[in-house]
Amino acid sequence: MRLWLWTCPDDFAAEFDDIEEMFRRGLTRLILDKRGRGGNSRATFDDYERWLLSLPMELRDRIWVRGTPDMAEQLDVRGCVCDAQSFMGDVPESWKRINCIAYCKTAEEASLLPDWVAGALVGPVLQPLSAIEPVETLGTSFSSNAKIPVVLWGGVDTDTVEDFKKMSPAGVASLGGIWNYADPVNAFIKLSRVVMSY
Repeated sequence: MRLWLWTCPDDFAAEFDDIEEMFRRGLTRLILDKRGRGGNSRATFDDYERWLLSLPMELRDRIWVRGTPDMAEQLDVRGCVCDAQSFMGDVPESWKRINCIAYCKTAEEASLLPDWVAGALVGPVLQPLSAIEPVETLGTSFSSNAKIPVVLWGGVDTDTVEDFKKMSPAGVASLGGIWNYADPVNAFIKLSRVVMSY
């Protein structure tokens, strides 16, 4: 099982130092997903480009941006995380050469993805990304018939990894299980050890 890490939605002073240290400590998959400036719900291309300039260029090969395949290609990152519906039906041929991860709300969505999609990020399993997000969780009875790797998210921390392991995902993605702690690097190290032991 692999550990994916969501970026903290809001910028903070030690963010880049913490992320670089996590990369040094074994982080291989970072999902760049930020709020936009001025109250926008999503960061723009320029916001992401500015953010990426604060990290060494060689780390871009381990970063997936929450956006389109075109954005991922322009930012020169590993790939993109995009809503599953964006990959259904006809898509530009150029998208098929990008490492695309589909953001899915159900196991059914993941099972309907075309073969060229590299994986599915499915959730929330135990809890939504925020307390005000009006979504239903999938629960630990989740199972998938997807032919591509499935990464589960929503409530991943050291106390719940065992529950996620029982669902046999290719990986888990964490946000609060890292960023809700005063020392996110230490939280990453502990969670990473537990995840990698499976």
